[in-house]
Amino acid sequence: MLGWALSRYRARAAGAGLGRIGSMSFRKVLFFGAALVFGLAGTANAQFGLYGMYAGTEVSGVTCLDPQGLCSAANGDVKPFGAAGGVYYDFKTYGPVRLGFDLRADLLHASKSASSRTGGVGAARAHDALGGVRATFHTPVSYLRPYVQASMGWASSDVTEPNVETYDNFLQYQVFAGLDVRVFPILDVRVIELGIGGMDRVGTGLGASSLGVKSISAGIVFHLP
Repeated sequence: MLGWALSRYRARAAGAGLGRIGSMSFRKVLFFGAALVFGLAGTANAQFGLYGMYAGTEVSGVTCLDPQGLCSAANGDVKPFGAAGGVYYDFKTYGPVRLGFDLRADLLHASKSASSRTGGVGAARAHDALGGVRATFHTPVSYLRPYVQASMGWASSDVTEPNVETYDNFLQYQVFAGLDVRVFPILDVRVIELGIGGMDRVGTGLGASSLGVKSISAGIVFHLP
């Protein structure tokens, strides 16, 4: 009888232990499952995208350093153009506004120089890398996505130098406004982007140390659906 009672007690204890382990495991599964769901939900509310554009700019306020004042681009304005692109990450929504970060770069060149007589391909170059914040706006027309953006960063350019490929460093800052039109779930057409800002030289160099910058761009945007 004593042996039979001990065996029943051990069986019940084992069953209770397994029950506690099962209950704890179930709670852990629920906890981690909930964490995963909320994490994925947060990711779904965010949106990652990348874009490529053709950009044209106007850099103004360049000093003509030709001894006779015969620079190939008149009035101190040089107009480099070329490829631009970047990535963005929208992470927070407030009513009709979604906020995010943006990183972009431009590789531009001009066939005329406002600081010398130089002409031809690569007479002036401007490269930049900018980071900033952006806001997109929900509209009654679901496929229209206007946005604004403020960016700042580094630029390397020879637009102020009389010698080609003598690059100066600048702090560049711009405000952009544009419109994306959705054509497919993962593809938008950036029908226009306008930018305005400036460049301030960092370090030594020739010519003007502060320049104005205007830009107009268009391109395509790929993003998560």
